[in-house]
Amino acid sequence: MSTAILRTRVDRAQAAAAKTVLARMGLTPSAAVNILFAHIASRRALPFAVALPDSDYARDEYGLTPAEVKAAARRLHADIARARRRGEISNITDIASLRP
Repeated sequence: MSTAILRTRVDRAQAAAAKTVLARMGLTPSAAVNILFAHIASRRALPFAVALPDSDYARDEYGLTPAEVKAAARRLHADIARARRRGEISNITDIASLRP
């Protein structure tokens, strides 16, 4: 297996805490990075969400206040509930649920 050397800076305290956890799992930091990179390559995504909180996104993109975000969420939930009652939205539980 051909390898590459990566150099990065991380917070010293976080590195120490992570090394302790990894050691308890029987992993080295190198092994953890290899697992992370394998996941990224196979799924084309990080193994965790990286995003702004909804309220920050709504404020930054649309200029909404937290109260306006909550009001919009309430309206959206009510609209979804009404659509479910009318049979316009159904829950998908397995492949068979997708068949008409």
